[in-house]
Amino acid sequence: MEADIRHMKWWGWGYEDVTFDDSTKPELWPYLKRELGVDEIRWKKPVAFEDVTLPEQKNNEAFLAAIGAGLGEGQVVDDKKSRLVHAAGKSFRDLWLMRHGQVQFAPDCVVYPDTEEDVALVVRAAHEHGVVLVPFGGGSNIAGCLVPSDRGGRMVVSLDMCRMHRVLEVDRYSLTARIQPGVYGQHLEDQLAEHGVTLGHFPDSFLHSTLGGWVATRSAGMQSDIYGKIEDMVISLRMVTPSGTIITRTVPKSSNGIDIKHLCIGSEGILGVITEVVVQVHHKPEKEDWYGWLFPDFKSGLDAIHECHRGDCMPTVTRLNDPKKTALSFAFKHPKTGIKDKIAKAFKWYIGNVKKIDFNQCCLMVVKYEGTPQAFNRIKNRVTAIYKKHRGVCLGAEPGRSFAKVKFDFPHLRDYVMDRSIMADVSETATTWDNLRTLHESGLADVEQAIKDTGVDAWVGCHLSHSYRTGASLYFTFGCLQREGREIEQYLYVKKAAEDAFMKNGGTLSHHHAVGTEHLPWVEEDLSPTGLKAVKALKAGLDPNDIMNPGKIIPSEKPLDDWGLSAEAIDEFQSRS
Repeated sequence: MEADIRHMKWWGWGYEDVTFDDSTKPELWPYLKRELGVDEIRWKKPVAFEDVTLPEQKNNEAFLAAIGAGLGEGQVVDDKKSRLVHAAGKSFRDLWLMRHGQVQFAPDCVVYPDTEEDVALVVRAAHEHGVVLVPFGGGSNIAGCLVPSDRGGRMVVSLDMCRMHRVLEVDRYSLTARIQPGVYGQHLEDQLAEHGVTLGHFPDSFLHSTLGGWVATRSAGMQSDIYGKIEDMVISLRMVTPSGTIITRTVPKSSNGIDIKHLCIGSEGILGVITEVVVQVHHKPEKEDWYGWLFPDFKSGLDAIHECHRGDCMPTVTRLNDPKKTALSFAFKHPKTGIKDKIAKAFKWYIGNVKKIDFNQCCLMVVKYEGTPQAFNRIKNRVTAIYKKHRGVCLGAEPGRSFAKVKFDFPHLRDYVMDRSIMADVSETATTWDNLRTLHESGLADVEQAIKDTGVDAWVGCHLSHSYRTGASLYFTFGCLQREGREIEQYLYVKKAAEDAFMKNGGTLSHHHAVGTEHLPWVEEDLSPTGLKAVKALKAGLDPNDIMNPGKIIPSEKPLDDWGLSAEAIDEFQSRS
């Protein structure tokens, strides 16, 4: 099966012919306008492609000659559009700079390997001739993992893996699949479906991200409650490094010393290039469906999820919004008309007057069940009993199904608000069950205060996105009007508040978005100084010439300064408090 390989637009999310349409969401802009204190829209559309100037191209002729002898026609390109598409990921900072034509870094060319042999050829040549390589999957990363920078002024090459996109083998008896890394989510699932199986990994970036990218960043899909994160799915892998190719055995478990496989997972391209992955797969469920629930407050929803874990009856997907995220979800929905509108109003009256749920504090939850018809009904009934015990009210299938239809559309909302000079971003973390409420409350308060420090109204919400027996991930979303002329400093100041809150309240710097550049200042605190020393030793051992995606995971001596937020800017914003 061949894939229709298309890159995302260089200035935003999704394909160039896809935009966010708010015509079916009449409550969305009025809600955002009211919450953010927008008097008049300050439009800020992306600059034209013709007005973008890329950094001067650097060519290492010895390197180009070495790879040219082994690669075919069309595998090495250096046109402006290709360089621009591969110049950044999709973090807020990435997109703001791109939309304003401020392209600070860009690869000097893009290489499209067809095989592992092609990858090995490129890596060897880069190692020998001092050329920087940045592995590229779908370009969807929002943590700055793809910034193709090199302080030494060396040639930088983006290694786009999209031609290596095939499911090579499926073992239906062992339930494993051997897959190339450049396959996009939908194409992967289409190929697996031919064998009646699924990986079950569905991140929000599913349509525009790849298996190799998931592994390199330790991604989480929305079904991680049952299937685990990507590191729980990987059985074995192959990774080409400047010092040779790492190959791990396809066995379920082993006791062979330090786990080399897990040193590769989450390595963000700083050690090498993942060229093949063996993953565990699952039979396609016979039945699946989504449902919506409403809880009186965030604590009730958390307690219900916690009890489901203790009772071993978790749905496949559980996403709990706090009150702010619930209000945004309601503003996002398609309005009802006719008899459906009357029924909805009557049900809302019932929830408020009979169930005594305050709509200013209520929390929306969407869940998905799957399995055989018998297993589906069994877990649905058990979960329903627990949710009702915690004062949950079932809203039926429609809210869940509506979420399922648009679950991959939410990233488009950021382009929509950036057109209107609004900063919007996310920071996610994870902690243990006993600490969730503290981290939730502190995170909200600290991010809200940071936004107010910059002189504008704040919108901050959170949802529980992934949960496990010992804890869960909290996914914070925040937005505000941009301070004209101070947009990046404002963003970094608010982002810092979020990460600081995670660190001081027992969270991690990221649950599934990786380190990249946007989380670099907190790596040492998260890993410990000795842990960071181990990462540096691993990097030096496998990549002694530092050609593999430099500047990621390992921070500089002055991480905040190099990050882009000066002490003067911090003092200025804090003085407003």
